[in-house]
Amino acid sequence: MFGFSIWAIRQVIEHAEEEYFSPEAIRRELSQRQYMLENKEITLEEYREHEMRLFARLMEGQERGIEE
Repeated sequence: MFGFSIWAIRQVIEHAEEEYFSPEAIRRELSQRQYMLENKEITLEEYREHEMRLFARLMEGQERGIEE
């Protein structure tokens, strides 16, 4: 029973990481930031900071072998 619990936890973590690093999720978040920039909810500097973090996340996802 203990082994099943560890397996289940690993599955949840793996699924969450795949979603977090997926190119689709990253594009969705970038699109939200673009909307926020266009509506003056964030500054261009804030947008660029988010963009750099998202790019780094995309690169890490590719290193982990996470694709669409």
